[in-house]
Amino acid sequence: MSFSAAVKQELAALPLEKTCCMTAELNALTACSASLALLGGGRTQVQYETLSASVLKRIFLLLRQRYQLQGQPRVSRVDRFGGMRQYRLRLSPENSRALMHALNPDRAPDRMPSLPRRVMRRICCRRAWIRGAFLACGSVQHPQKGIRAEFVLTDGARAAFLHRLLEQEGVSALRTMRRGSEVVYVRRGDALSNLLGMMGASRAMLELENIRAAGSLHQAVTRATNCDHANMQKQLSAAQRQVQAITRISLAKGLTALPKELEAIARLRLSHPDVSLEGLGALCAPSLGKSGVQHRMRRILEIAEALEAPEITE
Repeated sequence: MSFSAAVKQELAALPLEKTCCMTAELNALTACSASLALLGGGRTQVQYETLSASVLKRIFLLLRQRYQLQGQPRVSRVDRFGGMRQYRLRLSPENSRALMHALNPDRAPDRMPSLPRRVMRRICCRRAWIRGAFLACGSVQHPQKGIRAEFVLTDGARAAFLHRLLEQEGVSALRTMRRGSEVVYVRRGDALSNLLGMMGASRAMLELENIRAAGSLHQAVTRATNCDHANMQKQLSAAQRQVQAITRISLAKGLTALPKELEAIARLRLSHPDVSLEGLGALCAPSLGKSGVQHRMRRILEIAEALEAPEITE
C-alpha cells in the first residue's frame, strides 16, 4: 500500500462526529469526486467515483448517518490505471435530489452544491472540508521520496476556496495549473506535517516526523564528517608545508643553526609529521599551547622563505 493510500485509509476510519462537520466533509467529497447526470424530466443522479474502497465506505456512512440516504455501490477495473479497481456509488434520482437540496437548499437540485461560507467561520468545519477534499482528490508522496502533497481539482473556484481554507489553518500552500486542472499543493515539511495533523492523520504525521528527524540526523552527521575531513586535510597540508620548510633549512645550513626553541620544535615536527599543533605542544618540555607552537612554526616558515629569496648584490 502506498503512503497516500495509507493516509486515506487512516482518515476514512476516523469516527463521524458533529453534524456540521459531516455536512462540510460530504460537501467537499461531493464537490470534488461526484458527477451529476441529467436524466430528463427534471430528474438528476449523483454518482461518486474513487479508487479507494475506504473512501467509498466513508461516503456511504456519511450519507446514511447524516441524511439517511443510501446508494448503489459498483466496482470496475480501469485499464489506464494498470487495472486498478474503481469504486462508484450511485444514488437514485430521489436521493440525489434530496442530497442536493440538503447540501445547498438555495441552489437548484440539478446543479452541484456551492461552496459553503459557514465552513470558513468554524475551525472544525474547515478541517472537515479539507479532509473531504483530500479523500476525494488529494494525494501525498512518501516523505522518503520528497515532501509534496497535492489536491487536483477541475474548478478554479474550488481551488481558490481550498487554498483560503489551508491558509486559514496555517498551512502554506501554492497553486498552479497542470494539463487543464487546478492543483493546490504543499511542498514544505512543516506545512505537510500541519496538514496531516489537522486532517486527523496522526499516524502518518508521526511517520513523517520520524523520517524528517532521521534525515536531519543524517545531514548533521554528514556535515560533521565533512567538516572533520576538511579540517584533517587542512591540518595535513599545513604539516606538509612545515616539514618541507624544515627540510630546506636542514639542507641549507642545518637545524643547529636555528635558535634552540625553534630547533626543538623543528625536530619534533620531523619526527611526528601527522601530529596536530596541540599534539606537538604536548610533546615539548615544558609543554606549549597551540598558539605557542603556531608562533614558532611561523618563524620557521619565515626563515625558510628567506633562504629561497635571491641575494641582492650591489
